[in-house]
Amino acid sequence: MTANPTLVSDLDVAKKWLDITITRFVDNMRQLRIQDTGALMASFKQQVVGSAEGRLQLTLSYALYGKFVDMGVGRGMGAGVTKKDDGYDRIRKTRGQLRRHTRKPRNWYSREMSYQTKRLSELMLDLYGQVLITTATDVPGETTINF
Repeated sequence: MTANPTLVSDLDVAKKWLDITITRFVDNMRQLRIQDTGALMASFKQQVVGSAEGRLQLTLSYALYGKFVDMGVGRGMGAGVTKKDDGYDRIRKTRGQLRRHTRKPRNWYSREMSYQTKRLSELMLDLYGQVLITTATDVPGETTINF
């Protein structure tokens, strides 16, 4: 059984893309000073899985609270705390705003992910365009192309 040469190439592109994306995310976090404990930066995990049909599956995971930092929400109180509870006045004003911290979005994820997703689609388009051209020109007669 021979390995599909385009699958190896796809895997290489996907792994490099994931490495670059994680590096850019960490750089964005450092630039925006989102490194209180470093746990969010250390939580990135990546996986690329190739199947026998030539399909790729990319997985990029990180700590959930990183999404809340990006949106500027979720800071201050535990789940289920209401105005009737002790300590509510200590943390929040009468209108519900936090006393110490102001919430503001720090976009380390949303802009970069949309850019990187577009970039991955361009890379795969170039790769499959080159494969399609070489397959169509190299094989005389009938040509079957599987993606």
